Amino acid sequence: QDAPNLTVTWEADEEIKLIPAIITITECKNESFLIEVSSSKQGRFLIRPIIIANDANDLDDSRLFLQLKVAQYRPLIIISMLIGWTYTFCWTVGDYFQAWTSYRRKSVVGLSIDFLYMNIVGNCCYATFNVLLFCSKFIEAEYFRRHPFGLNPVVPNDVGYAVHAVFGNLVLIVQCCIYHNGGNVISTAVKLLISGYVLMVSLFCAFAAWDQMHWLDFLYVLSYVKLSTNLIKYIPQVLMNYRRKSTEGFSISNRLLDLAGGLLSLLQMVLNCWNYDDWQSIVGSPQILWWIVLGIAAGGETDAYNLSLSLVPQSVVVTFGETAAFSIEANGYVSSPLDLQLYWPQDDAMQMDSNQTIFFTEGWNNHTVPLMIEPIKQGRFIVQPRVEPAGIVDETRLFLLIKVAMFKPLIIISLMVGWAYTACWSAGYYPQIWANYRRQSVVGLSFDYLYINIVGHICYVAFNAFLYWNSFVEEEYYRRHPFGLNPVIGNDIGFAVHAVFGTGFTIYQCCIYETGGNCVSRPAKAIIAAYLLIIVVTMGCAMGDVMHWLDFLYILSYIKLSTTMFKYFPQAYINYRRKSTKGFEISNRLFDLAGGLFSLLQMVINAWNFDDWRSIGGDPVKFGLGIFSILFDFVFMFQHYVLY
Repeated sequence: QDAPNLTVTWEADEEIKLIPAIITITECKNESFLIEVSSSKQGRFLIRPIIIANDANDLDDSRLFLQLKVAQYRPLIIISMLIGWTYTFCWTVGDYFQAWTSYRRKSVVGLSIDFLYMNIVGNCCYATFNVLLFCSKFIEAEYFRRHPFGLNPVVPNDVGYAVHAVFGNLVLIVQCCIYHNGGNVISTAVKLLISGYVLMVSLFCAFAAWDQMHWLDFLYVLSYVKLSTNLIKYIPQVLMNYRRKSTEGFSISNRLLDLAGGLLSLLQMVLNCWNYDDWQSIVGSPQILWWIVLGIAAGGETDAYNLSLSLVPQSVVVTFGETAAFSIEANGYVSSPLDLQLYWPQDDAMQMDSNQTIFFTEGWNNHTVPLMIEPIKQGRFIVQPRVEPAGIVDETRLFLLIKVAMFKPLIIISLMVGWAYTACWSAGYYPQIWANYRRQSVVGLSFDYLYINIVGHICYVAFNAFLYWNSFVEEEYYRRHPFGLNPVIGNDIGFAVHAVFGTGFTIYQCCIYETGGNCVSRPAKAIIAAYLLIIVVTMGCAMGDVMHWLDFLYILSYIKLSTTMFKYFPQAYINYRRKSTKGFEISNRLFDLAGGLFSLLQMVINAWNFDDWRSIGGDPVKFGLGIFSILFDFVFMFQHYVLY
């Protein structure tokens, strides 16, 4: 059958040169074309052919692309490959040193059973992720649909390494069953943790089986279970070594090989980043996780606009006398030449460059146009240009947020105060943890306070993480707040996760130390049960499209705020009933008080420096609860230093 004439050209960066630039196919036959590719710049590039034909829609070119990596030096490529094999070898043989130590001693005394079981749970999840993503064409097709220009991230080496890791863990666990263990068993805390993992995996597996989420999303859940076990699994072994005041029975060679593998892995990453001029690859994108847990798959819709405009950065802080520098980034594909005009509003608060014209040529375009703005008035301002011709680009997020301060030193002072209150609030957990450890007792510490507190912190983590990383939720936030920026920054997530860790570790101490008969009261159980019921019901509403996932996150944020109102009462009451604050570390509240005062100080400094006093009252609930927390700090201090 005669095939229509096909003309193939190339869509690539300016630094890439392809010979021949155009290929013409006149008939359907088995034929190969040799294409020479060269680059004048190091980096990672994507090359896509543009097919021009009468019936081009009949051609499947979804996977017709080339990923090109251009290195500075070829020897560094070989060195990087050797380093990769070396750290894989280090991580692979590490388990055998521990197995040999246990075999030689005929004993596993000194080896944490918790560490082993946590490790095998993570490695089983990792092996499943690698095997299914590598072997299942159904899952691989979905991966390619979501990542049109991506390659399968799993290679055979990954599958072999993961399966071998499971085998190594199983050998060690079998040794724990046949050798002397000195009464060492898996702890209750780890049993609960593993049960939580199993329950979560079973739940998401059921979702995938019932077509409520894709199997690829289920694999992503498994991968993050693996990551979380890596964060936790070492703690039991460290505690065991500390309690025994000995590392006998725990092969240090295992950790030396692990350390060598980790350092070599980091070395390879740095080496590749320098050789390919691709430092962004170290950070990567954790966004995928939050697409998964919400069960959101990318839709089949495509952007109606062929061009995109963005302003970088979108928000900036300057002072009088400074000029704010921005860039207008324009890219996209046009079928015919186009002149795009940007008209900036005339404002007495700032002066800016004259209107810009961006010239688009036929084909793929990538432009960066500088923009200078000089503020002449203190305050917070939104600047949005008008684009002509209208309807060519999406202008919904094309705006600038400019905060103009009176004095630059106050900006620095405000930043330092912000870090100070974050440090105070973060450090506040450790005096209580140390006091519990020193006394080997948690008598005097309210369990109600701890359990209500951790519910609030977990909700706060979920709110911050999803709003920060999930594009689906973020887009809805922008739709409701057209001129708003994402209110969550990376520091918020780190602080919230640390709060869960600090509170969770204190609860763990309540499970292993003397409690004096203290337990969670019925009213606290009822409050927590009500919170869980609200979460389950609203999550079900979000999954059933009765409400948006952003509204569900708002519910979580208000649960966090409400826990702040309740959590202090049980501790104040237990101090009153015992007529003593012994067992309750007052340093905790001193840190909290200092953090609260620093937070208020920062708000006042910013309000005066930016002439924006409305920002203090912008969120009266949050501001009021901050004052409420400070007042309770004074209550605890009065109990400790005056009454008891």
